[in-house]
Amino acid sequence: MPKEIRNSIVRSEEVQDILSAPPHILLSVGSSVIGGILLLLLIGCFIFRYPDTIVCTVTITNSEPPVWVIAKSTGRMQELYVNDQQSVCAGTIIAVIENPADTHDVLTLDSILAGYDFDSEKNISLSTTDLHLGNIQNSYSALSKAVTDYNNFINNNLYDQRIAAEEAQLEPYKGYVASIEKQVKYSQRINTLSSTNYRREKTLHDKGLTSVSDLESIEQMLLSSKMSAEQMYSSLANAKIQVAQIKNTIAELRLQREQEKKLLTTSLQSAWETVMTVIQEWKQTYLLQSPISGIVSYNNLWKVNQNINTGDRAFSVVSNTKQKVIGKAKIPVAGSGKVKTGQHINIQLDGYPYLEYGFLTGKVQSVSAMSDEDAYSATFELSEDVFTSYGKRIGIVGDLTGTGEVITNNLSVAERLISPLRYLFHRSTVDYK
Repeated sequence: MPKEIRNSIVRSEEVQDILSAPPHILLSVGSSVIGGILLLLLIGCFIFRYPDTIVCTVTITNSEPPVWVIAKSTGRMQELYVNDQQSVCAGTIIAVIENPADTHDVLTLDSILAGYDFDSEKNISLSTTDLHLGNIQNSYSALSKAVTDYNNFINNNLYDQRIAAEEAQLEPYKGYVASIEKQVKYSQRINTLSSTNYRREKTLHDKGLTSVSDLESIEQMLLSSKMSAEQMYSSLANAKIQVAQIKNTIAELRLQREQEKKLLTTSLQSAWETVMTVIQEWKQTYLLQSPISGIVSYNNLWKVNQNINTGDRAFSVVSNTKQKVIGKAKIPVAGSGKVKTGQHINIQLDGYPYLEYGFLTGKVQSVSAMSDEDAYSATFELSEDVFTSYGKRIGIVGDLTGTGEVITNNLSVAERLISPLRYLFHRSTVDYK
């Protein structure tokens, strides 16, 4: 529009008043409202907080998790002893896989062998006949021979008989030695008296009171007594030698007896250990036993004559004792340094939709120092009675998987806005220096 025309426009008096006098009250009130809102937002930035979270995968189980009973051989299920959901003790036989041995015969033999005592010198009896042991038969035959040899040694008792015979000879020799020792004492006394008599007779002879023949007669008696004493000494020595020989024979017999007994006992123990080892291998191969006390749950097997393959999970046993509920979380490396013990973790279970059931809450107990497969392992614990945020109880029977959120730093909005500025400031300062 031309300037002349614009200047010539005539406005009304009301319009002139509005344009010439701004509404001061409206401006002041609006500015106050906007300033108040900005102030509230600023204060709210310091008051309102929300936490950081680390998302991870979690697995929840009991402190004694369910145990799988895995087949160690392939074949038909020959016998089934336990029903589904039945309580069993540790070691209970659940089922038997088809094999050449008779289960009752093997278990009976195992019970008998478990009570063996090799320290007592008594007959050992297997008390078993017509056993069907399958692959255990050869080892059992070797054990039977060892038992027979050991029993023959104990029953025949040949060494004890020979020892008794030698001891029977020893007693008379001891009496004979005692008798000869008495005779030696008597001979020594006679020899003493003969020597005294000879000296007396020689003194008389030297004085000319006796004849030479009388002296020679007395001397002959002295020599005779000395010869008799020497014979007694020789007899005593021979008797003691005989006693020593008998004692040596007895000692040798006892040594031979102990050596043979030790040899037979060693052979018996070796055969026993071999049979026990083979029985244990048979148990591990063909018996499906409960490793813990708990409740049996059928998995892939449920009837006799059903086929089973090596490595199949036949049954599971869930402990029926009250225990703690624990969990493992795989923390990604990114942000893992923020996860500390004592922090809370919220878990959304895969099998329980969180919109319907809610989520579980746990507390971090420990965090691994090293990562494994680009993740750190964290252990957390839940209460024994596991209730969700909606108050619904979750029964921890087996392993449960889900997604967890570890609540880490609880920062305000202002701190979150300042943190990038602080980082930029420090970065610019470091780069400048």
